[in-house]
Amino acid sequence: MRRTFSTLGAAVLAASLVAPGTAHAAAEPRDSKIVDFKISTTKDAWLTVSGRLAAADGSPVGAGRDLIIETMPASRSKWYRMPLSKKAKPIKLKTREGGAFSGRYYAGYAHGWYRIRFAGGPLLKPAVSAVVRDTRINALTTKWKVTPRKVRKGGYVTFSGVLTHDPVVKYVPFAGQRVYIYGRIKGQKKWYWYARPKTNSKGYFKARFRVSKDTYFEWYYAGNATHYYDFPLKSTFVDVR
Repeated sequence: MRRTFSTLGAAVLAASLVAPGTAHAAAEPRDSKIVDFKISTTKDAWLTVSGRLAAADGSPVGAGRDLIIETMPASRSKWYRMPLSKKAKPIKLKTREGGAFSGRYYAGYAHGWYRIRFAGGPLLKPAVSAVVRDTRINALTTKWKVTPRKVRKGGYVTFSGVLTHDPVVKYVPFAGQRVYIYGRIKGQKKWYWYARPKTNSKGYFKARFRVSKDTYFEWYYAGNATHYYDFPLKSTFVDVR
């Protein structure tokens, strides 16, 4: 014989299916802020960032919150997410327990601007740090000239160029600086410096010395406490006959 539910049993079952237990509304995300944001750079273009992500009400922030580093050129044209190169590995900057963060990466724009962005989440609202400027200035060598590029053994070769820097969004002569002339003999791996001329009031430098073997040459400005270093992307070859 087939059994059927009683009227009371059916009502109880229907109630259990339709009326769930008491639902609790999700808590509103708290306001957040990024504090103590600082940067520093080295002359060979390494950037260090540090700071702390905090809840505005003072409650603790846990580890593992993802942060984004953004940089903008000195001209203040537009913000870009770091790293700037599409071939570079993505930056993984995360908070430690308590919200502190720090990291070391290849720098963005020389004398540019930096900020940290937090995209927010279920428990914290988005936040953006204060904007901090890189005080280190770019140096740039132009008008590099090597003559002659074919020379008899022991013949003289002249090297010259103009060193400039960019303190106010415009390159101007950089006077009183040592620029090294480095060389690597063809077939060898080690580089040696041959001369270290000093720039004049117009940023011009010049060196002249004998060359006895096929050699690749480059200029090198080492940078200082306020400037980045500078060197060419490609060497200049002097052919000794």
